[in-house]
Amino acid sequence: MTMTYLVHDAGKRRRQVAFERVADLAVDRVVTRLMQHVVVLRATRGVMSVEDGRLPREDFLRFLDTLEMSRDLSGIQGIGFARLLRTEDALQALDEVRDQYGVQVVLHPATDQPYRTPVVLLEPSSPRNIAALGFDMYADPTRRAAMDLAVATGTAQMSAPVELVQEITADKQTGFLVYLPFHSAAPAAIRGPAGALSPTGVSGFVYAPFRGANLIRAALASTPRFPVAMRVVDTADPTRPLYDGLAGVKATAPLLERKVDLLGRQWTFQLRGTDVAGGPLQRLDSLLLGAISMLFAVTAGYATATRQQEAIQARAAARSARREAESRGLMLQEMTHRIKNHIARIQSIARQSARGASDVKTFTAAFDARLQAMAAVQDILAGTHSARADLRAILLQELRQGLEADEAARCLDGPAVLLNERQSHALALVIHELVTNAMKYGGLSVNGAGLSVRWVVQEQAGGGPPLIHLDWLESLNGPALPPPAATGFGSRLIEASLTGELGGSLKRDLGPDGLRVRLTFPICPETDQPPPEPPLPVQPESATEGPRPQGR
Repeated sequence: MTMTYLVHDAGKRRRQVAFERVADLAVDRVVTRLMQHVVVLRATRGVMSVEDGRLPREDFLRFLDTLEMSRDLSGIQGIGFARLLRTEDALQALDEVRDQYGVQVVLHPATDQPYRTPVVLLEPSSPRNIAALGFDMYADPTRRAAMDLAVATGTAQMSAPVELVQEITADKQTGFLVYLPFHSAAPAAIRGPAGALSPTGVSGFVYAPFRGANLIRAALASTPRFPVAMRVVDTADPTRPLYDGLAGVKATAPLLERKVDLLGRQWTFQLRGTDVAGGPLQRLDSLLLGAISMLFAVTAGYATATRQQEAIQARAAARSARREAESRGLMLQEMTHRIKNHIARIQSIARQSARGASDVKTFTAAFDARLQAMAAVQDILAGTHSARADLRAILLQELRQGLEADEAARCLDGPAVLLNERQSHALALVIHELVTNAMKYGGLSVNGAGLSVRWVVQEQAGGGPPLIHLDWLESLNGPALPPPAATGFGSRLIEASLTGELGGSLKRDLGPDGLRVRLTFPICPETDQPPPEPPLPVQPESATEGPRPQGR
């Protein structure tokens, strides 16, 4: 874990250094592109100085064609010239625009300043730039501050964020302007201190308007895509971002800030990495080291666990052999018990059939029908094809071994109840034992006086599964026999099936009028799993299944 963490941490620092290098390169691209435009402004000033600020538009266009603005100067809105005039002489600019462009413009906006700087030349002549002709930039405080600073320093200066006059469509961007003062040697140039501008031989400004987002995109598009997103703001006016590419970008690295002083202003670049294509591959070294280390640890643990498992398996095999021997013994004892019960039941069936038969044919039919009922119940005990069985059907099939069908039906009283497969097997086995005992010693024996089976369904107050209360009532012709001295295997089998498989309880009451047995167990859902089966006590058969003159 320590090695993996160290490798991961080193990789993280390496990626951070790489991101900062790319981020600085992106900032440098933007700054470089802006300074290229400043160089163009200086070249434009030099060309215009040949004509002392009165360069014909045709010559100005030829000069711009050599620059190939659409290819090499993308991001700039245009290059223009704003003439500096006293307010009382400012209308001269309208004649100059008409002569150059053949359009009549209005000098705007109104101002209280002693000077005006209307735009008299701006190329290329797109609809956006035509809208700026005649605009007095000195009337706007933001633009005026940059122009005053340009005159004071004699260098190119940038304005704070503004909305350009060229924003005549719904697609608006925050922009800025760069001003370069133009000094004229002609006598008409304004000289001497006057107002805030204090021009000395300044006759106008070579300037360039910029749309912020266009400039940033053009700078970053000049090379293959940078894996960074940036937000650019003027530090003094952060509420109006010049470009915001961070919106909607998922943070994959800490926010990086760079502050750059540009042409009298300071820009703040906020950058965040966007290269998520690498994903886990960027951490492949630490992932591989962690996986290999884990593999070695698992291999060592597996080797140790294998030796321990061998000892556990040996002990489990010994326990399994003991359980198998015990199970075989129990199965043999139960088989012996079942064979004896079958013989007794067949004898009882024969007696019951002979009692009501008038001839051999009638006896044979009754005897055969009851044997078939016994076989049907045996099918239930061996396995059923249905997921649920009806309680009445199970009872009816068992009672038909000793009673006629209509007699058996009259003995039963209770609502329809469906039992799942496990409960059906267990209940059939319990009823099997009760019927066998009844045919041997109780209500269906030679001295029996009848049988009644009633059941009810009771909902539990706590919200558990409903309970079945089944009352098994056997009547005798004579007085009841005393309880047996020992519990036989059949009784133990009933209790084990009822408590282990049905999760219920059994209550016996041997009274003067006969035997009453109450079975109580819950109705389980179809998907109910059997609880652990309690082992039956294994005792010698002779101790429990000898002759029983005292009854059950």
